[in-house]
Amino acid sequence: MAAGTELSGAPILEVGEGAAADTADGLQVIHANARHGLGVRTLVARTAGEVFHRFTGVVSGEIRQHSLQVSADQHISDTRFIGYLSHSCDPNSRLDMGRFELVALKDIPAGGLLTIDYAETEDVLYRQFACHCGAASCRHWITGRAEGPNAEGQAVLAGRP
Repeated sequence: MAAGTELSGAPILEVGEGAAADTADGLQVIHANARHGLGVRTLVARTAGEVFHRFTGVVSGEIRQHSLQVSADQHISDTRFIGYLSHSCDPNSRLDMGRFELVALKDIPAGGLLTIDYAETEDVLYRQFACHCGAASCRHWITGRAEGPNAEGQAVLAGRP
């Protein structure tokens, strides 16, 4: 598991309809740790290139905290797991927003926290944030792909060596 993605061992949370575990896809919404908050872990090992989850939800023009962009002016929300994926600048998964699929970029062990790069799917984030993923390629402040750092992000980045 990459630096910064260790799980706290906190109890599984019930999130949304149908509880937190999906035995068909082997995914589970958890409280990852204090830094990441909610996250999703895989209950079974995943292989690089594997499509291991197909998702559905409500598509609208509204950007919400756990929504993901599917086109220039549309976002999907109320997904069972996808809105709870953790960010990493060196992710182990990616979202195919055209096919509504979650794909492993690397081999992921059973129990591994699933991560995506939020800038890969979002033009503008609901809320920018400091990144502590620990990746060698860490950007330290996460924005959407079409926006620059806000004032807080500029201050955080200015304070970096």
